[in-house]
Amino acid sequence: MKSTLLALTFCAAALLAPRAEAQFALLPYIGYNTEDPTGGFLVGIGAEFAAPFSAGSLALAIRPSAEYVFTDTEGIDFFQVNGDVIARFSGSPSLAPYAGAGLGVAIVSFDDDVDGGDDSNTELGLNLLGGVEFPGTLGFGTPFVQLRYSIIDPYEAFSVLGGFSIPLGQR
Repeated sequence: MKSTLLALTFCAAALLAPRAEAQFALLPYIGYNTEDPTGGFLVGIGAEFAAPFSAGSLALAIRPSAEYVFTDTEGIDFFQVNGDVIARFSGSPSLAPYAGAGLGVAIVSFDDDVDGGDDSNTELGLNLLGGVEFPGTLGFGTPFVQLRYSIIDPYEAFSVLGGFSIPLGQR
């Protein structure tokens, strides 16, 4: 499962990397995950590998990320790794909407007080997402707000995320 996600991420990066206009950004974010019993506040870090394409006003980017959810239930640890592809739509200079989809890997660990051991579960699923960036509002990066729906059997979660896109490469 993890190798499939990694292979898809590398293939997509290879398609985007040769372009001279390639961009790289760091994406720290926080949010809230609604899944029960693994719901709670989350903190994550991602990256963005982007290159504009000549398909009208659409620009594609790959956004791998990893996040830890501070669950409301004691004894449960929830970690999610994502490999998403987003498409930016032409917007105003101060508002840039985007939508995307990708793969998610959920890693859930349970403390088992009955026999003194631990149990974990790793599942592969799909992400659907949409968001908006606010370019030009800060000097060091671009704030964004994102909604993501993750379908990772048996977990389905709706997450509200907010963070910054901090450019580290050519912009």
